[in-house]
Amino acid sequence: MTERQNKRDDRQKLKNISFARKILLGLSMYIPSSGFKKAVLKLLGAHIGKNVYFGPGSLVLSNDYNSVHIEDNVFVAPGALINVNKFTVGENSHLGYQCLMVGESLKIGSRCNISNRTFIECSYSPILIEDDVTIGGCAMISTHDGSYRQAYGLEMKASPIKIRSNAFIGNNAIILPGIEIGRKAIVGAGAVVTKNAVANSVICGVPANKIRTMESSNENITCN
Repeated sequence: MTERQNKRDDRQKLKNISFARKILLGLSMYIPSSGFKKAVLKLLGAHIGKNVYFGPGSLVLSNDYNSVHIEDNVFVAPGALINVNKFTVGENSHLGYQCLMVGESLKIGSRCNISNRTFIECSYSPILIEDDVTIGGCAMISTHDGSYRQAYGLEMKASPIKIRSNAFIGNNAIILPGIEIGRKAIVGAGAVVTKNAVANSVICGVPANKIRTMESSNENITCN
C-alpha cells in the first residue's frame, strides 16, 4: 500500500454526501427526537428495528445506508457517533454516551454493552464483536497500528479484530490489530492487548499477560 492509499480521508467522504442528505443528517443530529432520526435513517435506506432509541446529538454516517442494520431494542446514547459504512448491531444492545465508531465494517452482536466514550476504529480491517460482550468506558479498539510507520517508508499494519461472545473488556483497555479475545475472556482495566486472549482467560497489564483461567463465574478477580 502507498501512503496515500493508507490514509483515511473523512473530508472527501463528507464532500461525497449530497447537499440534501447533509441537510437531513444535520437536522437529525440537532433535533432531539429519536423518531425523527429513525425516519431520516429509514429514508436513506437503513434498516431500523422496533423500539430503537437515538439520544440527542447522536449521528449515523455511511456511504451505503442499505448496509446499516440496527435491530430491535437497541439504545444509542446521546452524543454517539457511528461513522461506519457497513454497520450491524444486534437486538438489545447498548451504545454508550459519546462512543465513537469509525471505519468500513463493524458488526456488533446482540445484548452487547459498549460503554461511554469507547473508541472503535475499523477503517482498514473489519471488527467482529459477538453476542453478550461488555466493553468498558474509554476502551480503544483499532485494527491498524497508526501512521507512524509511514514516516519511515513502512507499510501500515492492519488486521481484523474479533471479540468472542461473553468477553469482558475493562475500562481504558487497548486492543491492538489482529487480536482475538476468546469466549468469556476478561481483559483488565488499562491493559494493552498485544496477543490473543484464549477463552476463559484473565489478562492484565502492559503489555497484557494471562494471570489465570476462570473456573467459575463466582470467582473474585484482582489485577495487581
